[in-house]
Amino acid sequence: MVGFTRCIDDIRFQSMRIRMLGLIPTLAIVSFACSTGESTVLPINSLVSEYEQSKADARRKYDGREITVRGYAGSAPTMPRNGEDQGSVMLEENELKQTRHVACWFSKDQSEQFLRVRGHQYLTVKGVFNGEADAELKFCKLVRIE
Repeated sequence: MVGFTRCIDDIRFQSMRIRMLGLIPTLAIVSFACSTGESTVLPINSLVSEYEQSKADARRKYDGREITVRGYAGSAPTMPRNGEDQGSVMLEENELKQTRHVACWFSKDQSEQFLRVRGHQYLTVKGVFNGEADAELKFCKLVRIE
């Protein structure tokens, strides 16, 4: 009888192990989705501080990655003109006396969205970080105007 019970326990263990192995890819996908940081909004001053402390570290962390940031647009965006492909808006922290900003470049396809920005507003934008020359975002999309 002990052998039979042990055999049943072994079958249950193997069955549970197989189910767990099937769960691992699902857990990996959920973990990856949660770690991409898409729902995390990074304040402009945090991004600029990281970049100023160590350009190399900031570039390793953000370069080529799509991030979401929130900052103050003191003026209306510069729209693409005369065949230009891009427009831009400068985002900064309104409360700080320092002029620390991030240029946010958007395509003419996104111009209609950015036309809604009048200036003196907080914006949340999503874009691809490029820290080559300065802290800036490319391919920006407007997420929210406050």
